[in-house]
Amino acid sequence: MKGSKFIDYDYGFDIGNRFKSLFRLFLDLNIKNKYDAKSNIPALREYYPQRLERLKGLASSLGTSVENLQAISIYLSKAITGGCTALFCAPPATKDGEVYLSWNIDFFKGAQIIGKFFTFYISEIPGYNRYVAFGIPCLFGVSLLNEFGLSCVGAAVGMKDGGGKGLMDIEISNLCMEKCRDVSEVLNTYKSVKLYSFPGISGGMLLNLNFIWGDSAGNGIAIEHSSNYIHYEHAKDGILAIANHHQFLDRKLTGSPDPNELSAISGSYCRLGRIWKLLRENKEDINLSILKRIMADHNLEIEHIKDYNYEEPIDDGTICVHYWNIPRYLKQRRFKRAIEAYFMGKTIGSVIIQPKSLIINRCFGNPCNRPYRPICFKPIFEDKKYPNLSIKVATKLNTRILKPYGIRKFKNFIFRYFFKKWLIIMGTILEKWVPVEKKATR
Repeated sequence: MKGSKFIDYDYGFDIGNRFKSLFRLFLDLNIKNKYDAKSNIPALREYYPQRLERLKGLASSLGTSVENLQAISIYLSKAITGGCTALFCAPPATKDGEVYLSWNIDFFKGAQIIGKFFTFYISEIPGYNRYVAFGIPCLFGVSLLNEFGLSCVGAAVGMKDGGGKGLMDIEISNLCMEKCRDVSEVLNTYKSVKLYSFPGISGGMLLNLNFIWGDSAGNGIAIEHSSNYIHYEHAKDGILAIANHHQFLDRKLTGSPDPNELSAISGSYCRLGRIWKLLRENKEDINLSILKRIMADHNLEIEHIKDYNYEEPIDDGTICVHYWNIPRYLKQRRFKRAIEAYFMGKTIGSVIIQPKSLIINRCFGNPCNRPYRPICFKPIFEDKKYPNLSIKVATKLNTRILKPYGIRKFKNFIFRYFFKKWLIIMGTILEKWVPVEKKATR
C-alpha cells in the first residue's frame, strides 16, 4: 500500500485521539509568536507534504491549528539544549565486520525527571519505511534506525547563519528514515530540499544538528549545514566522528563559534579530538567491547584547543561527561559558573546502533558505570502487519502499544526550562555580592 494524504491525515488524527491528554499539556503553552511556524508551512507543503497532512489530522483531533502545532514543535526544539558526541565505524575499522553508530547525549541531570529519556516508539505508517525514534509522536521525534538498517546520530551546533525557509533537522531526518534505504538515498534527499537553521550559537539542540548517517552496507557520511551552506564528508577508512561544532564546513561561512568566541565550546573541541584519536588508535580492532570503552572514556585532552584562547577548567570536555568542576566552582563561590556548568550537562544516556543486526544498545546514565542493554528490532520490523496505524514501544524483544507519557513529568520539564533562566540570573546576582576568586584563563 502506498502512502497517501488520507493515510497521513488519519494517522495524525489517530495519534491525537490516543494521546489527547499529552497534547493538551503542550497546547496550554499558548505560544504567541507563530512567525517561524507560518513561514515553515510552505516548506512542508513543498518538501514534506506527508508531515503536513499528519499535522492537519492531529490539529483536527485536538481542535487547534497546524500553525499552532508547528509553533509548539519549534518552541520545544529551541527549549531543549545539550551536548553530544557521536561516531561511526565500519570495516575496515571494525574487527568483527560489524557497522556501528554511537551517541552519547549530554543533558542537565534534572532532565532525568522527564522519565526514561530513551523510550522508543516505532513509526509505522502504511506506505513508508518503519523506523525507531524517541520523542513525541507526530509532533517531533528523533529518529535512530529504520527497517533497512539506515541509522543516524546527531550533535547540536550553534550558528549565526540561521533563518531561511526550509525543513528543520528533525524533519529531514524523519523524511529520510521514511523514504530512504541507504546513505546514497539520504544524500540525494538532502540535495533536493532546502534546510532551516536556528540563528543562535548556544541553543536550539533539535534545530541545528550535525548528523552522521550509516547503513547496513557499511557506508557512512557526516552532514553539516546552515541555512545557506552544506557539506558532506564520507567516511574514510571506516570512521567518522562529530561533536557540537562544525569541523568540515568553513565556520567563517556559518558563524559556528570557536573557543575564542564562546568559551563553553572548548569542551566540544576536546571531545571531538579525543574520539578521533581513539578511533584511529583502535582502527581495525574495533568491536562492541572496545566501542563501549570509547564511549566511557574520561581523558581530557587540552591539546585539541592549544591554538585558541580558552578558559580553564574545561567543562563538558570528556567523551563520558560528569560534573567534574561544579564542586570547585561552589567552593570558589563562582555560583553563576556552577549553574552554567550544570546546564551544560552530563552524559545522561548513550546508544550504540548496529544497523546490520537491527539492534540498538541503550544505556541509561553514564556508560562508565551503567550497562548497555540490547534491543533487537528485527522481529518487530519483520512483522509486516499494520495494526490500526499503531505506534509501538520496543522493550527487549517484545512490543506494546505506546501509553501516554507521564503528564506530571513533562510539566516538570517545562518548569525546569524556565527555572534554568531564573537560576542563572540568581547566580549572577550572587557573584556580584559574594567575593569570587579570579578566573583562571590561558
